[in-house]
Amino acid sequence: HDQFGQTGSADFPTRRDLVTAVSREVARRLLAGFERLARETPADPREFGKSFARLCSPEQTRLLLTLVLAADAEPAIRRIFRALTKDVRARLAETIGRLGGPPGADTVALMHALGIGLAVLELARAEPAARRELRTTTALAVSRLVARERQ
Repeated sequence: HDQFGQTGSADFPTRRDLVTAVSREVARRLLAGFERLARETPADPREFGKSFARLCSPEQTRLLLTLVLAADAEPAIRRIFRALTKDVRARLAETIGRLGGPPGADTVALMHALGIGLAVLELARAEPAARRELRTTTALAVSRLVARERQ
């Protein structure tokens, strides 16, 4: 490694260096959306569902899937993905808490998995019904979490 942590020559980084750098940027972009969501969380679960659906755009989902595939093949990118998961879940915990739901680890993991699954399905189906499901199912999940917490 040179003074900048690169394993290639100063003029020509290795493929791994490039893929890792791109992966860091993808992770940064994905996390930025969740940070925005945490800051701007609407109090109403339906409005949250709409905001979450906007966050799960086809472009964002493609970035996520690209990162998943890269993490499967490369340990350095797996570490980036693990850090991204931790940071995204921290933002989701904040968001769920602001909505009045239980921000525990299991609830956060459930919402994270639900969001990823719905986003992937929406991307693959590419139809209005899938976008609607992303919006309404997310709102339904948050509504039930909040109602359950208030009981």
